[in-house]
Amino acid sequence: MNSIPVSSGMRRRFRLEWLLLLGLAVVLGLFAFWRSADLGTARLLTQSEQRLDSLMRGNAGWIRTIRDKFRTLSFALAQDEALRQYLMGNPAYGDAEALNRKFQQLAEDTGAPVLYLLDIHSQTLVSSNWQEPDSFVGNHYGFRPYFTKALEQGHAEYFALGTASGKAGLYISRMVQDQDGKAVGVVVIKLVFDLLEKEWEGYGDRMFVSDPNGVILLSGEPDWRLHSLDQAAPEQLVELRASQQFGNEPLESVGLSMSDAGERASFWTLGQEHFLHVQQPVAGSDWVLHAMAPMDAALQTQAFQSRLTVMGLLFAVLVLTALALQRNQQRREAQARQELLRDALEEAVESRTAQLQVARRRLEQEMQALQEARSRARDLREQLEQAEKLSFLGQVTAGVAHEINQPVAAIEVYADNTLRLLDQGQTETARQNLSRIQTLTQRIGSITSQLCHYARKPKEQEGPVRVRSAVDSAWQLLEHRARAQGVDLELEGVNESVRVWALPVRLEQVLVNLLRNALDALEGSRQGRIRIEVMSEQQHVRIVVSDNGPGLSPEIRQRLFTPFSSSRRQGVGLGLVISHDIVAALGGRLEEGPSRLGGATFHIVLRNADSELGQGER
Repeated sequence: MNSIPVSSGMRRRFRLEWLLLLGLAVVLGLFAFWRSADLGTARLLTQSEQRLDSLMRGNAGWIRTIRDKFRTLSFALAQDEALRQYLMGNPAYGDAEALNRKFQQLAEDTGAPVLYLLDIHSQTLVSSNWQEPDSFVGNHYGFRPYFTKALEQGHAEYFALGTASGKAGLYISRMVQDQDGKAVGVVVIKLVFDLLEKEWEGYGDRMFVSDPNGVILLSGEPDWRLHSLDQAAPEQLVELRASQQFGNEPLESVGLSMSDAGERASFWTLGQEHFLHVQQPVAGSDWVLHAMAPMDAALQTQAFQSRLTVMGLLFAVLVLTALALQRNQQRREAQARQELLRDALEEAVESRTAQLQVARRRLEQEMQALQEARSRARDLREQLEQAEKLSFLGQVTAGVAHEINQPVAAIEVYADNTLRLLDQGQTETARQNLSRIQTLTQRIGSITSQLCHYARKPKEQEGPVRVRSAVDSAWQLLEHRARAQGVDLELEGVNESVRVWALPVRLEQVLVNLLRNALDALEGSRQGRIRIEVMSEQQHVRIVVSDNGPGLSPEIRQRLFTPFSSSRRQGVGLGLVISHDIVAALGGRLEEGPSRLGGATFHIVLRNADSELGQGER
């Protein structure tokens, strides 16, 4: 077949197409070089802001958890009968050395740097650091707001530089009152956040906490601590130094300045460095948590990578375009030279184009699916973190109020009876009631201590517990209510010889909760009956608590051990959950079963202590 020569007009069209392609490449290259840096910067800022938000949520929650823990401890200490009686001058409740050792042990157990007790005149009587050179014993702290505010408001929190230790910390204080509600002293817990600040020092980002005056209280940068964000006004410096809150610290500015503010984040500068800054308040306090990410190196790297990527993509597109243009030229030359090959070349080009389009659509679909999967995973992770935090805070906070309700009610009844007995001159019976009140008060302290440290392994060791003793102790708390409702207690197989492997207080907690639920179910009924049966098996002991109440509906059975699920109007839905967890921690199980009395029945299955001891001897 003879070839067909290319005409001069076709050659001119080829040259024009290449010139247009070259011009388009120059224009697109300049535009891409200009816009790629801005697009990369926006993406980097969004990613950095999301990372800082996540970092702050975790640290803010950790700070709040620490403060809540020691707020609860201060409340428990303020209710301690031994401290109250000591402040009132009653020597029967121990001397100063015994209380000093008690505070020292509490500080070691809870991780608090120091705990101390002030009398009404602000003098330190008891302190956990009583044996150290910088002991607080004998010091007066009447000038500290945490003392005066605690006497005025009942409790206070105050961050300051220690006058004795020279270390800054958060002081949590609570007023101690006598039986008439009169203030007799103040208990104080000092917290330091050394571990948190040490962890922040290892971050690539800068973390710090400021107070309403702009003073930096906590920081991963040691040189920033007790400095101010902005240069403080002279009158503000005079006021702060007069209060001795931060001693003689100069409170100089760290040199930060805001250069640009956005909707959620802002740009701050420190010297020649630029930072992305976000902040959020710490719940339950007047603190503000700050996070700053250094941006200079990241922005330069991101701009370079974005431009390199875009230029590479543009180069690839231009190469493909040039190849397509070259192929088009070859096709048209072939059309001019060899008419017979035109159809074959057109079919090949169309087939190749279709394959590229299919591949492009498949790639777009895969990229979209990957982005959606990442978004779903991020949302699920955030929801899980929030649910876990709420579950922990809900169970600890609601659990304390739930478990001490019955002992407090029993104390009130015994106190009323004691007043009447004293009026009648029956001092011996009144003394017995006071002894019971003392026992119940000690029990409240034991319950709150265990619930506050519920996630920890108890220090007391498990051992043989007599079921009869636990049943008697639990029934003693509820006996007055049972008599008022006309409910009878029936015991079967409950004798002194049956022992289980458990902790006495925790077994009593479970029994009190089950008996209280039974009394709630029998409220308003006539001839109410509660039966406790004990069946000793070879390896286990089964304690069965039954009532002749209305029983449980199918809906309640399905969510029986679900937190915050209750059939009672005033119930918080934690009693059975806590009881279930206690029994499980003791190596047993709590189950609901059929009742021979027609109401609800719960089975507590625990290890047989006699069987356990027998195996140990063998």
